[in-house]
Amino acid sequence: MMRPKQVIFLTVLLSSLVACMTPADNPVPQRDIAAASEALKGATVLDVGLFQPTVTIGDNCTRRPLANDAARIPASVATAVAAAASYSKEQKGVGLVILKDGKILHESYTGDASAATPTDSYSMHKSVLALVYGIAIDEGIIGSLDDRAERYITEWKNDPRGQITLKQLLNMESGLKLYDFSDPDGKSMELLLGADINAVALDYPLADAPGAEFRYNNVNSQVAGIALERALRKNGHDSYADYLNQKLWCPLGNGKADLWLDREGGAPHYFSALFTTPHNWVRIGELIRNEGAFQGKQIVSARWIKAMVQPSSTNPNYGLHTWLGSPYVPKRRYSQQNPLAVIHGAPFLAEDVVFFDGFGGQRVYVVPSRGLTIVRTGQVNFAYDDAKIVNLILDGLVR
Repeated sequence: MMRPKQVIFLTVLLSSLVACMTPADNPVPQRDIAAASEALKGATVLDVGLFQPTVTIGDNCTRRPLANDAARIPASVATAVAAAASYSKEQKGVGLVILKDGKILHESYTGDASAATPTDSYSMHKSVLALVYGIAIDEGIIGSLDDRAERYITEWKNDPRGQITLKQLLNMESGLKLYDFSDPDGKSMELLLGADINAVALDYPLADAPGAEFRYNNVNSQVAGIALERALRKNGHDSYADYLNQKLWCPLGNGKADLWLDREGGAPHYFSALFTTPHNWVRIGELIRNEGAFQGKQIVSARWIKAMVQPSSTNPNYGLHTWLGSPYVPKRRYSQQNPLAVIHGAPFLAEDVVFFDGFGGQRVYVVPSRGLTIVRTGQVNFAYDDAKIVNLILDGLVR
């Protein structure tokens, strides 16, 4: 049964689509962005049913269970785990799963949430997109990260934006303009809620020369996704969702997940809105920890995983759609233009921490040198300290 808020959202969305349809020769609808935004107001990470339509992956995958070692952890580690769980809960946590050497040390949820509860991952989808890119490059579907966008996006031929490389898109240094959500042009809200977000993304102008500046920007991921999807279709694949399911999701043994589309049969939000459970995220983290392998099966090349965690030329804390924990920064900024900053109360206690970052406290942390994978989900909260949980566990492991 749908919640009242879901009914309201779908009613508003459908009515806006019907009322604002374009002529028959252009079947893409227009959407009342203000109405759609109002309908989503107050949605939490648990309200994934509000985001419609979606395409489902993972329904037919054969699950690969995770081993559990929680009963045998030393007292010092148990104390550290309890402190980490307590901190996560204090900071509006929803779920916390901690693996050591591929085995679950701890798993806990708050409120009505459970291991079966999907949550909104926000920008953690970006790192999944990067993994899919690696597979596509290994299979020759994408030629190289040095390929220019115009090779895949014909609209940008004979356009300065066509010179942006795929690597610059994944490193968040394309030079494309960053619009904030209060911008009078409304580009950010259109990219989030529009009925043709690919067209919105391809209309973004350049603000700087490609490669000049790090600027964390959802449009980079959307454009990278457009290029990938077009290459996939040219090579006989049905869609990004189908390829993700076939090449990454099912080989990992993951369960159900949903991708939010801009309209029925439309484009995924490549920068966000992959709705799934912590165990599925844990398997993805384990893939990073084991250089592209999971439970002995190579899914992504080790070469690509190493490339993902190489710092970009414009930000030593960012690789290919993946964050790097070193060097230490007390407040991690998304760009010079964005006032949001993430607290890092102390340096990570390991130099090789890498992580996926979802808005306001969604994380997959990986520490290969210590055999750790940690998944943490929670309600949006910018008081959350990014170093706290990881350092509590690392400290407990050395005692």
